[in-house]
This record gives sequence, C-alpha cells and structure tokens, in this order.
Amino acid sequence: MGFLSQVENVLQIDMMLFLVAGVLYGLIIGILPGLGGSIAMALLIPLTFNLTPEQAIVLLISAYGASNFGGSLTSILINTPGDASNAATAFDGFPLAKKGKAGMAIAAAMVASALGGLIGLIVLDLMIPVARKLILAFSYPEFFMLAIFGLTIIAVVTTGSLFKGLISGLIGLMFAYIGTDPIMGSDRFTFGMDYLWDGIPLLAVIIGMFGITEAFSLFTQNTAIAHDVQVKKGGTWLGIKSVFQNFWLFLRSCFIGIYLGMIPGVGGTVASFMAYGTAVQMAKDKEKFGKGAIEGVIAVEAANDSKEGGNLLPTLAFGIPGGASMAVLIGGLMIHGLTPGPDMLTNNLDITYFLIAAAIVGKIVAMLIGLLLGPKLVFVTKIRGSIMAPAIITVSLVGAYGTDGKFGDIMVALLFGLIGYYMVKYGYSRIALIIALVLGKLMESSYHQTMATFGPEGFVTRPIALTLVILTITSLVWHFIKKIKKKNQIKGELAA
Repeated sequence: MGFLSQVENVLQIDMMLFLVAGVLYGLIIGILPGLGGSIAMALLIPLTFNLTPEQAIVLLISAYGASNFGGSLTSILINTPGDASNAATAFDGFPLAKKGKAGMAIAAAMVASALGGLIGLIVLDLMIPVARKLILAFSYPEFFMLAIFGLTIIAVVTTGSLFKGLISGLIGLMFAYIGTDPIMGSDRFTFGMDYLWDGIPLLAVIIGMFGITEAFSLFTQNTAIAHDVQVKKGGTWLGIKSVFQNFWLFLRSCFIGIYLGMIPGVGGTVASFMAYGTAVQMAKDKEKFGKGAIEGVIAVEAANDSKEGGNLLPTLAFGIPGGASMAVLIGGLMIHGLTPGPDMLTNNLDITYFLIAAAIVGKIVAMLIGLLLGPKLVFVTKIRGSIMAPAIITVSLVGAYGTDGKFGDIMVALLFGLIGYYMVKYGYSRIALIIALVLGKLMESSYHQTMATFGPEGFVTRPIALTLVILTITSLVWHFIKKIKKKNQIKGELAA
C-alpha cells in the first residue's frame, strides 16, 4: 500500500507540473547527440536547490527517463544516436525510415521503451529485498564470458562477407585497446597524446560512424532520406501493434536489460547491444536484421529502458551507482539530505517508493507525449539529403564536443565519420566494429582479473560463467551449421 499511496502523491497537480516539465526537457536533451540522461540531470541539479526533495526527485527522474526517448528519435530519423545506448536502435530504425516506415519505427520505439521501463521499475520494486544476492552473483569470469558472448554477435549480424565482418570486429578491438593498460597502468598506442590516455571516446565514435557517415552519404543524394518511397500513413498504430506481436522478444529483452542494469559499470550500451544480438540469434530470419527489422528496434529500446530499474537497484540499495547517470542522481539526492544505501530502504523507504512511482508515471507521460510529437517529425525523411547533411554534421559535432568539452572529440567524430563512409562503400560492417569497441575493454580487464582471482577454472566452476560458455559455443556452432545447410540447399536447387 505504501507504493500505491506514493503514486497518488506523484499525481498531485504541483508534482505533475514538475514531471511534465522534466519530460519535455529530457526529450529535448535526448534529441541532441551526445547529451544523454546524465547530462540532462547534471544541468538540472542547480535548479533543484530551492525545491523540496520530492519535487527535485520528480524533476530529475522524469528528465532522465525521457532522454532515452529523444535519443531514439534521431537514431531512427537521421541515423544519429542521441546517446551511446541508442546506437543499436539505428541499425534497423534508420533502414525502416528509408523505407518510409519512420512513423512505425518511432511508435514501436516509444511503446517498447515505456513498457520496458515500467517492467524494469516494477521488477525493481519486487527485487529490493533480494538485491544483494543477485548483484553479487556476477564477478570477473561472468563479465569476461558476457563480453565473449557479445562478440559472437559479430558472426551473426554480419551480412555478406563474414571475413569482412571479422576484420571490422578486429579493428574495433584494436581501437578498444588504445589508452591506459588496466593492469600495468602504462599507456598504449597513445602516440604521446594525453587526450588518448582514457581511450577513444565511445560516444564520439558512435556519432561519427553513424551521424557523420550518413551526412557524407547524403551530400551526394538529391533525393529525400526515404528515397522514392512514399512515407506510409498509419505507421503509429502499426508500430504499437508490432510490440505486442513480438511480445516474447520484448519481454526477453526487458529481462536482459534489467539483469545487466543491476551490474555496476556494465551500462545501457552493453545491455542494448546484447538484446539486439540475442534478437538476431534467436530469429528465424536473421537476414532481415540491419535492413529494417522492427524486431531490432523493439529489442534495443526495451532493454535500454528496462535497464533503468536494474541501474536503480544497486544505487538505492547500496549507494553504488550503476552508471554515470546514477552517479549524478546520487549527487542530486545527497544535496537534499538523502543518502542512497541501506538508509534509503529503512529510514527513507517512503522516499524510495516515491522515486519509483515518479519514474513509472514519468514513463507513461513521456510515452504519450512521444506518441503525439514523435510521428510528426517524420517530415524530416522527406527533406532532400544534400540539405539535411550540413544540419546533421553541425548537430553531431556540437553533440560530440558538448559531452566533455574537448576539441579532440570533434576530430574523432570526423575521423570515424570518414572511416564509416569507406566501410559502407566497401562492404565492411560498422555494427561489428562498434560491438567490438564497446566490449573490448570489458573483455580485457575482466580476463586479467579472472586469471588473478580465480584462475582458468573460474570459467567452468561458476554456474553463470559456465552457462555463458555453453551459450557462446552453441551460438557459434549453430550459426555455422545453418550457414552450411543454406549453402547445401542452394547447391541442391541449382543442381535440380
């Protein structure tokens, strides 16, 4: 009953005004590439000094939740992810926009995001009593095998030449190892530049590989983004319906997001890529992914938002931030005299339930606003490519610079925009490169930590790690068996 009473408190008129303001602000910040939920909350914190703790929570948590919606809009419409965790949305969202199905993709993203967020937050409410055991079940061997399992996605998502896909993945791993050695602390491949000590900034790479690459392509295109395809009407309803038609995919992606969100440091980017890879691996028709499969949009957005419930679990229960956004939220709560940790689950349990209630109501409001405004932005796909390109480059570079305020991020975005352009031109996989870049550092550091702490047997003596080993091997073997069967089938048809 405590939780339900807090929902009533959130629905008070003064709280709803703060909530709607937070949602609109979060959508705007999310649309700007490079400015994700953490920056949305960080910019709001100074404005909360004179507010009550409840008002501050409503404003911060609603802005954070809505920023994911905004990021998916630009991923679908102009192939420019608002945040790193929205990158996988572009894999199928933008091809759908090019087919004239942007409205359908946006509606599916909005509904999958909102419902995924709701499921994540409901699970958070139920899991608080048993949070500690779940979080501690993951250690270094599980992290390593999670990264390896993620890398097997490269073999599955690569269309055309598998060799080119593997080359792309190896290049991504090479870029992932630029920076400081996680074990020895020495710098690697930095060429004497202090800027590279922390490695290549992921968000700048993603903005370059998708947004700027697309802008370079559009410069030579005198047609609209949707080419000669007529933008289809009625897409909103089709998008909503597609989420329920793929309900088990949606639900599976939600639980991937929730579980990975619980693990501090893993983040929404890994969760969204893992959900996408799992969707591809378990699909009957794998060939359609990357070419405009609505299932790809649903899987990514469900995981991306459900992970918020998982992120909040270690944040509220132990005071351990699940990611950068949660670290900012902890700062915002502490300013108002609230210390995340055991105290939030004992002395301030009402505030904890209020926060969850505010996040749930915020998701519903964001979905309604998104469904009203999002499909109206489909007109972007009707604008001629050569006119769109300068605007995309400008927004992309501002986003790359705005993340950390470093000029080097602009250069990285432009460089990877050029790399991405030639990768597309010669048939190499940008998706494979990004997956390897995202998972490379996690794989390296967790491998060394496993060897030092558990030894090689750590991969087979721990149940979760062993399960991931079996899944990885099964995934690869099954993929190659299907490839061989398909080749034999084609040979048989030709012989006949």
